[in-house]
Amino acid sequence: MLQRFFLLFLVLYASDSWAFTKIFEDSVQVSSIIQKAIEAAPSHDKSYANYQAETFIQNAGKWNRIPNVWKSLLVNEGVEEGLVYQSESFAKFLVNNTNDYLFNYQAVRNNYKAEDRPDKFVNPNFYKSILGTGAISPISPKAFHYYHFKLLGISEKDGIKVFRIQVLPKHNNDEKVFSGEFSITDKDFSIQNIDLKVRNYAIDYHFQIKYEKYLNQWLPQSIRINISGNLMGFEGEFQYLAKVWNYQELSEEQAKKISRPTDNHFEEIVNVQERNFEVQQFKQVMSAMGTNLRNQWSDANIASGLKRYDKIEVSTEADKRVNNFWSNVKNDSDFQIFTPDLPIAGKNKNTLPPQPDEFSTYRQANQKFGIGSVLFSRSYFWGSTHRGYYPYEIYYKAPLLDFNFNTVEGFVHNTGAIFRYRKNRYDWWEIDPTWRYSYTQKRSMGMVKIRWKTQKEDFNISGGKFVSQYNVDTPIAFDLNSLATLLLKKNNVKIYEKEFVNISFNDRFSNTLGIKSSLEWARRYPLENTTDYNWINYGDVAYSPNFPKNQEIGESQFNKNDAVIASFQLNYRPFLKKQYRNNIRSVDFASSPLITFKYRGAIPQLFDSQMDFHTIELGITHNFPLGINTNFNYIAQAGTFLSAKNMTFADYKHFNGNNNMISIGDAITTHRLVGFYDNYVWGASKKLIDQYYYSTNGAYIDVMTMIGLRKFALTQLSQVRRLGLREELFANYLYTANNKIHNIEFGYGIDGIARILRVEAVFNYNSFGIPMPNNTFKNTQFAIRLSLNSRVRGGVTPDW
Repeated sequence: MLQRFFLLFLVLYASDSWAFTKIFEDSVQVSSIIQKAIEAAPSHDKSYANYQAETFIQNAGKWNRIPNVWKSLLVNEGVEEGLVYQSESFAKFLVNNTNDYLFNYQAVRNNYKAEDRPDKFVNPNFYKSILGTGAISPISPKAFHYYHFKLLGISEKDGIKVFRIQVLPKHNNDEKVFSGEFSITDKDFSIQNIDLKVRNYAIDYHFQIKYEKYLNQWLPQSIRINISGNLMGFEGEFQYLAKVWNYQELSEEQAKKISRPTDNHFEEIVNVQERNFEVQQFKQVMSAMGTNLRNQWSDANIASGLKRYDKIEVSTEADKRVNNFWSNVKNDSDFQIFTPDLPIAGKNKNTLPPQPDEFSTYRQANQKFGIGSVLFSRSYFWGSTHRGYYPYEIYYKAPLLDFNFNTVEGFVHNTGAIFRYRKNRYDWWEIDPTWRYSYTQKRSMGMVKIRWKTQKEDFNISGGKFVSQYNVDTPIAFDLNSLATLLLKKNNVKIYEKEFVNISFNDRFSNTLGIKSSLEWARRYPLENTTDYNWINYGDVAYSPNFPKNQEIGESQFNKNDAVIASFQLNYRPFLKKQYRNNIRSVDFASSPLITFKYRGAIPQLFDSQMDFHTIELGITHNFPLGINTNFNYIAQAGTFLSAKNMTFADYKHFNGNNNMISIGDAITTHRLVGFYDNYVWGASKKLIDQYYYSTNGAYIDVMTMIGLRKFALTQLSQVRRLGLREELFANYLYTANNKIHNIEFGYGIDGIARILRVEAVFNYNSFGIPMPNNTFKNTQFAIRLSLNSRVRGGVTPDW
């Protein structure tokens, strides 16, 4: 019995040893294969050039769920739940060895737009170390840091040995790292097959690419990319299919057809049509699946720094091809059956205005007049539609949407109507009158703005009698301030009145260089609180005065004065990455820091101006990745007053702080515990810091930094990451020279709660001392604050 047990033990031991040895040998072998593939990748990367071929492309997208609140609005945009939106294109193309492409589209069609556009050829290049939205290729030089590899099997194709390799994320990552399998040939370690998935935020990508050997190279024969996502209540899916055939070597004569023009022959899209927030948000959701695929996952996306040039030619017969033509070029069961004339419920396809690009929108165009037209703001268009725009528009600004309360005016509303004449999509004239009426004071005021705007220039003349906040660059939202005032007795908005005439001119010479300038004459009047009305007498305290306290001058009250104030700003992005398509040059704004120089000053004695001061500022801002799950953002500015002979508190340098009862500012541009704005927080005194407390007319340094982490503490759990949460670490520094104040704050936040909220814990140190309600000072404090996610409502991120 003992002998049998011992014999069984030897057999099992030998078996386990053989299995362990086999696993070890496979591990060594697959590591060697991957290492050789990594070494060969740069040479194979070059094989994606210097050939000609034909391609058939099909895109199909469907919204599986649209939130009810959006459905009626989007039906009028031609967007409906459950419909399959399709487009198809057939093209002959060639590419030279400097990444210049020439596409000749023979046929294009779609079932949802009045204007057919050729589909972009998307050819993901896994020989690049990073591709798409920052995903790490399995044959990147960093591959062994991010992936485990397992040899699944070995087969032969046309006498060539092919290795099937499984790819597994190494550090429990589920974003920007691939999982699945791919195949590599034994002879030259080329990619022979791809079946990989990757996730980026709430979007899932599935790549299936088959390669065939042409001209001693392995090049794509079929490409299938399936995308699905759930973002802010929208659920959708998108599919890209392409087959490529008839590869041929490129001759010298053909290569000359796509010589790249010089840089000054290209135009830059430096501005986009202004849009209503609701449709802008939806367009961003839509583009996350379709447009991002085309722009980010092509074989040379703009972020890679490779200056790809696409020259597009479209046959005059391209949109007139009959079904027999399409059947001949399609001829592949992998493609979906094309469904023409999409049955849009809200409007027939032929009545929808043409939409040539993702920048155009026709929200609520030509809708019938009704009660909603009076209660809510709305645009009305008329005239013969041109390529992407109506020539005439009236945008009605309803008083209901701009009705608020403050302690100076009481209940007040703004209303008006913009009349706009559009010469083309980016070139228009408009006149914009606004009437402001205080119900408490039974008093009116108003202003008129005349504007001429092109793609590059923006010229404004405005004038009238109106209220202004002290910091016009980053004003407090009147609507949220109304709630803070009525519910918490925290009247954060501090205003004065002015009669004024303002002339401003902005010019974007290019995406690299631009200027902003203005000249204003103003007669400024101080204002005082006129009401103590409230809904809840929170804390049984009086409203704070309309003149904010300041650490440098104490009370900020001023007398009526005349001022002529000039400002100038230079914006420069020195290192922009670029890409070219036909005569258009596109840029990647994230590829370069933004450098700004600002001047602001008052001209004494001109038009009886009593003010005399001059200030300059130099700033820089940028955001860039530190890793696949980490982004670093910073804004730094330093400035000084060259002179401050005569000025009011309105002319001081103010710092953007907490934006209100609920913060709506961009996290990177907002101090948490600096008193430009007061904020309701837990763990700190109710009053916290008087508004404008650190405003200065001396030298200053202001630095704000933030690291956004998709995988840190809570987000180590994949279930948390899938909720769209992001963790933040931030550190801010403010120095004002007049009193030698050093203010430091740092903290931790969770962003994306319920998609719209951000919670932060922040610690603050101040060398001068932080004023408390009991007239004492302390150097440190801690607070927990609630903010509205900056991706939902715009903050004060520089727009250049």
